Amino acid sequence: MGKIANMYLDWNIMVVNGHRMVDELVARRAIDIAKEESELQQDVVRGDAPSASIELCGLLWDTENLAIGGYEKDGRHYYTWDEAMEAARSVGKRLPTREEWKALCDLGSTWDDERKGRWFGGNHDSDHKGSLFLPIAGLSSSKGLGYLTKMIGTSTSGYYWSSSMDDGISYYAVNLYFSSGTVFPQDRGIRTFSFSVRCVRDK
Repeated sequence: MGKIANMYLDWNIMVVNGHRMVDELVARRAIDIAKEESELQQDVVRGDAPSASIELCGLLWDTENLAIGGYEKDGRHYYTWDEAMEAARSVGKRLPTREEWKALCDLGSTWDDERKGRWFGGNHDSDHKGSLFLPIAGLSSSKGLGYLTKMIGTSTSGYYWSSSMDDGISYYAVNLYFSSGTVFPQDRGIRTFSFSVRCVRDK
């Protein structure tokens, strides 16, 4: 699907992918559709296909964590801060700032023990309508530190990068941290640690 082959034009008759098209306009539209399908398939391979989003705090938040590149473990993707910034840009999005994480947390949140994560905003404590779910995944603490990969808090804690660097120490960046009993939107992590990523877009 998406390939264009055996196209032949003779007066008002065209053949596209083996089908005779009497009307030239219809035939050319068929070619356009084939091109669009091909481009969409390429988008899916690259991970550029549009993702579902929810509007909160004046932003469009992806409803799933970023899952392109980084370090993958048990179906989860982890990114150093630099990797996170680049991966978000590669799909035309960005990381939330520290202020945007705080604004989201100020909407309130509820721990979901069955799904292992938190619902933020909307009806977070009831039917979850208009809410954003962030799963816990822990962190990976290996890159750039000279020792074997170590996974921390995979069943207890969520760590999500912001785009904001620490004001005082250049090798730290600000992140959201949460667990079943704690939400801290302006935590600080070493930039070579690998956290989860949730992308946003401006409206």
